[in-house]
Amino acid sequence: MRIAYLPFYVNYYEGICPDFPREKTEAARRCAGVLAKHGELVWDGKLICDVAQAEAAGKALAGQQLDCVVVFTSIAVFGGIPWAALKHIQAPILIWNAQAIPSVGKGYTMVEIVRNTGQIGTQALANTLLREGRWFRVVTAYEKSPRTAAELKKFFGVIHAVSAVKRARLLAVGESFPMMTDILMDEADLAKHIGASVTHVSNAELTSRYESVPDGAVKKTMLEMRNSNQVKELTEDEIVRSSRLCASLDSLVGEHRADAGTLNCHVGVCLRNPKIGVTACYSLGVQNSQGRPFTCTGDLPTAVAMLLLKKMTGIAMYTEVQVMDEKRRAIVIANSGEGEEGIRRPGSKSQVRGNTNFKGVHGRGASFAYALKPGPATVISFTPSPKSAKPFRLIVAEGEILKETLPDAGALAGFFRFAHADLHTGYTRWLEAGAVHHAGTTTGHWARELAAAAELLNIECVQI
Repeated sequence: MRIAYLPFYVNYYEGICPDFPREKTEAARRCAGVLAKHGELVWDGKLICDVAQAEAAGKALAGQQLDCVVVFTSIAVFGGIPWAALKHIQAPILIWNAQAIPSVGKGYTMVEIVRNTGQIGTQALANTLLREGRWFRVVTAYEKSPRTAAELKKFFGVIHAVSAVKRARLLAVGESFPMMTDILMDEADLAKHIGASVTHVSNAELTSRYESVPDGAVKKTMLEMRNSNQVKELTEDEIVRSSRLCASLDSLVGEHRADAGTLNCHVGVCLRNPKIGVTACYSLGVQNSQGRPFTCTGDLPTAVAMLLLKKMTGIAMYTEVQVMDEKRRAIVIANSGEGEEGIRRPGSKSQVRGNTNFKGVHGRGASFAYALKPGPATVISFTPSPKSAKPFRLIVAEGEILKETLPDAGALAGFFRFAHADLHTGYTRWLEAGAVHHAGTTTGHWARELAAAAELLNIECVQI
């Protein structure tokens, strides 16, 4: 991530305290050290003190490939100074009000008041950016507080996720599941409005790769499966076939440098394919564990949703939003065994077992099975929407995963309760928002950050 850093100071208050320039330079450097932990910092090491310097800095940055720009107003900087730079830079903006003190003491003199006027500069710039119609966010807290670190991490998580989705190389392996209209997507629209591209691998290409995978790669995958999981209810042949399929997908992902994608392991692609004959759930889980979320059935919209979650939060579980449970005031969320280690309940062993839902011509493919981590969670869906200025929609539901489990589900499964609506209202709104029947689930509450990502991607966001 490339972060432009613009620390501003105004030569107006030295009569109150001649030491202000030195103090503020030190503060700017401290903040630069924090920002450098999040990416490559683009900064010349100096404070920007007037319009001429700001204009020069903005023009110099205008032609560079920046993911975002961070503004630090060290004192009550007039809004016109930072705007002279920012008007030349088309990148998301963060104003960081890095407050130098956690509280006000008895000896809070006029010198101290002026010394701590960074928030005045923040307000002046925020108002200016609002008037100019520019996207921005603010992080405001005591410079060394945990909140500051947490809010900076969230902001850069949003920027990282948006950049990843815009540049994503998606891989679509095998034909889509017939008649599943909700998993389809106009790839030209995706490229035009988001920027992501799609590469297709045919059934025949997958079969050829499956047959040509070196035995050494298959044995390595089998060893990793057994070393990292409790393997049960699988024949040796099913283990070998699942491992060969996993190695095949990994080979295709490496060849095409894919960031995410989909593999439809149903019908003639895998299950009814006489050469393969098992599901690919284990393969998808392994890719997810390596930071590349994959969906089943040819579902590209949900691959985008999961990539957004994975890059923003580190966790993206492939999900079906299923039946309502009146007693628990919750809905069942589950999948067929596509793993997500980050959502596994602490203390729950990672099992790999024969798929409990689908049997192919050569048996049951290896699938992950474990209980979900209880606590705050967010479920999202990404879908094409009516052709308009915003032809895609992001649907976001915050809630919690309950402590109760579904021990007989044989995959990843649990109960999700909406945070901002009762069961019937929440589920009705989810359905009426037009969600794909697959979704992505992460731990924690991320509605605010996902709404920001939707704004930056110029897509609609519906919050449940």
